[in-house]
Amino acid sequence: MQYSLIYFIMFFLIYGFGGFILESTFGTIINKKKTRREGFLTNYFCPLYGLCGIVIIQLFTISEISLTNRFIAILTATISSIVVVTFFEYVVGFTLDRVFHHKMWDYSKNYFNLHSYICLEFSLMWGIVAIVLSSFIHPIIEIIVLSISETVAYFIVSLSISIIIINSSYNLRKFFHFNNIIL
Repeated sequence: MQYSLIYFIMFFLIYGFGGFILESTFGTIINKKKTRREGFLTNYFCPLYGLCGIVIIQLFTISEISLTNRFIAILTATISSIVVVTFFEYVVGFTLDRVFHHKMWDYSKNYFNLHSYICLEFSLMWGIVAIVLSSFIHPIIEIIVLSISETVAYFIVSLSISIIIINSSYNLRKFFHFNNIIL
């Protein structure tokens, strides 16, 4: 399905927030104590998850349209999602580490890792997330988002993006100790 830009942005915001919730929940289960994942620039939102959510949905849509065999379409979309999302994860991890000297995640203790930014285990988990997202979560989110008028969607997006920008500027100042800059 073709979406207008405003709905793409809404999906980005929803999946960015959902990714934060998923990662915090996963961390809480693994660490057996309450974990809240802090983002590099934002709290309660992870742009990487938002971007990856949109990419996964688009890859599944393209595969379903292009390939007549349903199994081959799902397999192709899943493998494509694993490759693309893992690539994004590597680029973001590398950039945060090398440019900003900030390591958000470290897979050095996991088998088959590449420079500690990506590993086979989590790449395969992305495949599971891709199937669950495209088959179960996105159809529900799509119905909810598309039932919102574009006027209301513009308001929600404007408010959300404004909050993210304010939060990011605060966190950026805090991270780089720019306390002497007054906004």
